Amino acid sequence: MFRFITTALLSGCLALNAPAQTPGPATTVKHAIEIAGLRIGTQVSTHTVSGATHHYTQTSNVEFWFFGKIRINYKTSTRTDARQLLRSEVEAHTNRGDFLTTTAWQDDHYDIRADQYKYTYKSTETQPIDFSLTRMYFEEPVGRKRVYAEYFGKFATIEPTRKGSYIVRIEDREDEYFYEKGQLVKIVKENSVKNFILKRVD
Repeated sequence: MFRFITTALLSGCLALNAPAQTPGPATTVKHAIEIAGLRIGTQVSTHTVSGATHHYTQTSNVEFWFFGKIRINYKTSTRTDARQLLRSEVEAHTNRGDFLTTTAWQDDHYDIRADQYKYTYKSTETQPIDFSLTRMYFEEPVGRKRVYAEYFGKFATIEPTRKGSYIVRIEDREDEYFYEKGQLVKIVKENSVKNFILKRVD
């Protein structure tokens, strides 16, 4: 369950030094984090624009009891330009250790390093990453067939459903994203024990 909670929260960001500019107004969305109908935390996602640079951040603080107290504090930070992802950092601080995944553009490829709870991965990617999971909190993935999952450092598939939602699959995980009028209103993260649900609250 701990690995499920960690990957569920962190499956969705980037950071790069950019020229100093005054950022535009921030767009912020909040989702309540629930398990079995109980609210265990809140996820806050923010999008700001400064010139051609887009900056996405997500933070969550979760604490609950599951055969012992589980605490997870995480921050995902994302920067992209108009064409592609430039750098991502997904960091988690938990009562079972500290973890980090980075994706960094290096002239002609990405260096990818993931060191998460019971998950490690190291690779390079030459294809520009033009859409990541973090953007799905602000943009409906109409017509897209894949999305970059910053936590895993890999691409996930996107499959639209007849009811207007989108199934995102990667590794052993399957999440469903629900939109209304282009806004993300709910995410269902399936698990054999209990589904993990995020509901928009702002």
